[in-house]
Amino acid sequence: MTKLILEDQNFLKNKVKELVKEALKLSYKDVDLDKVEVEYPASQEHGDYSSNIALKLSKDLGINPREIAEKIKEALSESELIEKVDIAGPGFLNFFLSKESLNQELAKVLAEKENYGSLSLGNNENIIVEYSSPNIAKPLGVHHLLSTIIGQSLYNIYNSCGFKATSINHIGDWGTQFGKLTYAYKTWGSKEEIEKDPIPELLKLYVKFHDESEKDSSIENVARAEFKKLEEGDNENKEIWQWFVDLSLKEINDTYDKLGGINFDQTVGESFYEDKMPAILEDGKKKNIIVEGEQGAFVVNFDDEKIPTVPVQKKDGATLYITRDLATLKYRIETINPKKILYVVDTAQTLHFKQLFSIANMLGFYDDQAEHVVFGRMSMKEGNMSTRKGNVVLLKEVLDEAVSRAKKIIEEKDSDLADIENIAYHVGVGAVKYSILSQNRISDIVFDWDNMLSLDGNSAPYLLYTYARARSILRKSDIERAASEKTNFEIDEKAMNLLRKLPKFSEQIAKAAESNKPNIIANYLYSLAQDFNSLYNSVSILGEEDENKKIFLLNLVDASSQVIKNALSLLCIEVVEEM
Repeated sequence: MTKLILEDQNFLKNKVKELVKEALKLSYKDVDLDKVEVEYPASQEHGDYSSNIALKLSKDLGINPREIAEKIKEALSESELIEKVDIAGPGFLNFFLSKESLNQELAKVLAEKENYGSLSLGNNENIIVEYSSPNIAKPLGVHHLLSTIIGQSLYNIYNSCGFKATSINHIGDWGTQFGKLTYAYKTWGSKEEIEKDPIPELLKLYVKFHDESEKDSSIENVARAEFKKLEEGDNENKEIWQWFVDLSLKEINDTYDKLGGINFDQTVGESFYEDKMPAILEDGKKKNIIVEGEQGAFVVNFDDEKIPTVPVQKKDGATLYITRDLATLKYRIETINPKKILYVVDTAQTLHFKQLFSIANMLGFYDDQAEHVVFGRMSMKEGNMSTRKGNVVLLKEVLDEAVSRAKKIIEEKDSDLADIENIAYHVGVGAVKYSILSQNRISDIVFDWDNMLSLDGNSAPYLLYTYARARSILRKSDIERAASEKTNFEIDEKAMNLLRKLPKFSEQIAKAAESNKPNIIANYLYSLAQDFNSLYNSVSILGEEDENKKIFLLNLVDASSQVIKNALSLLCIEVVEEM
């Protein structure tokens, strides 16, 4: 679908861009102002923002790019925003923000607190984010983390950008697997054993079915018949199915609670769309989009030869996963009218979504609203995970292990902390979440305990420790503070580097929403924390003798810790006040 471009004229980046455009208008006639772009320099030594517009226009104007850059610099109107402009290399314009404009931003952070970084770019338009989407009667495995955490973070980010986001957990509670599970329960199951330990016992039955079907393939047909009975409303199968669903949802929700920060506006099973599929099938057949294929099944063929034919109704009349997804997509468009629907699902489903969106387009109810937010696969060092074979790594066990390891590390560092259990929980679970969100979602992830729980480098423990360190400084200070836009003292280079990071927070939030990549916020956050710790290790903030400078430094510590807290909140991570 068309990429969202989220720009705010109040971004300092865009204010610099407008200054460049005005200078170009004064310097040259008939130049394409749309070519003006302002980016971040590779190094802070080269300023806060930069533009290569002189290089872009050199060929059009037939003029040396450095000469163009000089002319633009001369034509730039005086602005309280810019302290100086440098020209680097063949003609790059590098802009340094003024101390006054940066101090205004510092005051803004202190005034807006937890609302700092929030934007109104979405105009309250509807966005649907579907994520997690586990299957009933199967445990939440560590592989569910990626969809759950990436999806929740995107939901947070879109809300922060001013959209009205709706989070949906699309539960897999329908399909042939329930025929398999029903057959397995009737054949080998014990209600008493399942009631004692629901998900593990149901998983055992599911695995046993596949083991037995490898010996006797005929039971696959029996399982299909059991699901067909369920679709037709058979009372016994319906009652067994509802029991499976109720038991599973309770355990799934318990795991979400343990994970923390996960919330869904809607939890809707595939079964909800059962009565909405016949209309889709009827419409598709009437339009000759859904046609009879081999052996009586109904299929959809595509003009694009790269997309293979897909069945949408079995020869016995039973529906398939894609049929339910079509009904779901149509229902969401008609009832919520979203600007965007994000399906946060792993790369293995890429073909499925190409087929889904293509059929929806052919049927005429879809106008490119949906997007598959693809992410890579997660693996343990021992190899991949498979529910079918029963060797899934349980998410709740991973979270327990993370908390246990975090507690051990914290005790080794400071065993006198008052609330070590709570701190260990937030550090351990935060580490698991951040290990996912700090990486580009398109890459595959290998689960690595050592990197995840490291107190150094790009990790949640490092960020949480940075926040706790900042709050400790503020607790120890005994001076009345008020934000000021004026500084009549020299600002240390490391303090200046940290100050210059603040205005970029909201810009990074918008950029993360545009690309559906929470790691953009994580990258910003890590860089901010590095600058904070660099300042902390080089300057005695509490020992500063100049009172005005001390107030400034404490305000900078306060603002930095607020931005860390706000950024971590977008990443579903809760801070701790001491660590």
